[in-house]
Amino acid sequence: MKIGSVIRKYRKEAGLTQEEMANRLCVTTPAVNKWENGNSNPDIELLAPIARLLHISLDTLMSFHEELTASEIDGIVRQMDKMFETEGFEKVYEWALERIKEYPDCNMLIWQIAVSLDARRLTGACPEPEKYDKQINAWYEIAVGDENEEIKHHAADSLIGFYLRKKEYTKAEEYLQYFSDYDPMKVIIRGRLYKEQGKTEEAYEVFETLLFCGYQTLLSAFTCMIELAQEEGNIDKVCFLAGKMGAVTGTFEMGKYDECARLLEAACAGKNMEGAYRAVEQLLKTVNGLSQFQKSKLFEHMKFNNPDSSFAESGILRQAAIVSAGSSWIETNSKK
Repeated sequence: MKIGSVIRKYRKEAGLTQEEMANRLCVTTPAVNKWENGNSNPDIELLAPIARLLHISLDTLMSFHEELTASEIDGIVRQMDKMFETEGFEKVYEWALERIKEYPDCNMLIWQIAVSLDARRLTGACPEPEKYDKQINAWYEIAVGDENEEIKHHAADSLIGFYLRKKEYTKAEEYLQYFSDYDPMKVIIRGRLYKEQGKTEEAYEVFETLLFCGYQTLLSAFTCMIELAQEEGNIDKVCFLAGKMGAVTGTFEMGKYDECARLLEAACAGKNMEGAYRAVEQLLKTVNGLSQFQKSKLFEHMKFNNPDSSFAESGILRQAAIVSAGSSWIETNSKK
């Protein structure tokens, strides 16, 4: 909101006409009208008297604490995009400078303007892209200090991308501090750093580890959903989810043992005794492939500890227990 709009808003709230305000400030009514219409601004020596008259602070009068809404920010960015279609990069850049001067404390706007300008110069819309490095990066540095995690992460990612292009890898790595150690994006960015530095083996290991952990996360989510469906007594959904979990297991090449384990869970959940026995039979045949995923090309750069025999035995016993419980239920209910 510009100063003229602020004056109009609080003048009306104070119950003053333009003429009454002009008389109190010893200026003309047309002068007040020009302020409110944005045709001119009050002299600096009038700012404090205006604030006192309207019972507001100078900060409020000057809109220092004004926050743009998400739709207002989106409107400014869309206007920038339209300008790029008819105006040159330099004119849009100058226009953007004025918007940031108008809202110097709106880091979301600053970040989005920087992103928009950065993207255009990288796609060839700017004849001298390096000319704007300093200013665009300065805006990213402002945004990376914001308390909002979304703004902070995106700004840090933009700075990492910039320094990767410049092959300044040490500088790029500094911005990883803005990501949590539990954030998958941090892992991906670290992999990108290895890739750009020609550290192929390290890059593969990072990405493969992320995939492997992702599979474990998916498996846990499916297991919890299956438990929910079981509690609801929704057998169709249990079978559907177990089938999807089996498909995920196959996609991630976790091996025949794990695929059979998923089939066993589906059979037991659906109270399918014959299917359960077939599944456990396959489990027994494929027990030696319990760690087959270690031979998959998806994980060929990862380092695994080989599971010992007790681990394999516990897996078989666990699946056998499920079959036993399911079979007992079927046999009991088939006699009714």
